[in-house]
Amino acid sequence: MAMTLRLGPRLEAELRLAAEEDHRSVHQTVVLAVETYLALRETAEIRADPEALRALAEARQAVQEGDVVYGTDAVRNLLKGRQAS
Repeated sequence: MAMTLRLGPRLEAELRLAAEEDHRSVHQTVVLAVETYLALRETAEIRADPEALRALAEARQAVQEGDVVYGTDAVRNLLKGRQAS
């Protein structure tokens, strides 16, 4: 999507300075800022969802207990075992 971004002089100066300090173009800096903002929003949504937090805690517990399989073959074998029971 092409767009024009209009910023006030102070914000534009801060953006240019940040881009220079990070050795990025202004465009790259804006894209990174937008990606960061969207990721933070998603994190806030997850933290506000008790069911998602519970699922994450269960997954963390499973990893700590070694109750995890890796790779497609391992998953297929696990599913075959479940279908047989």
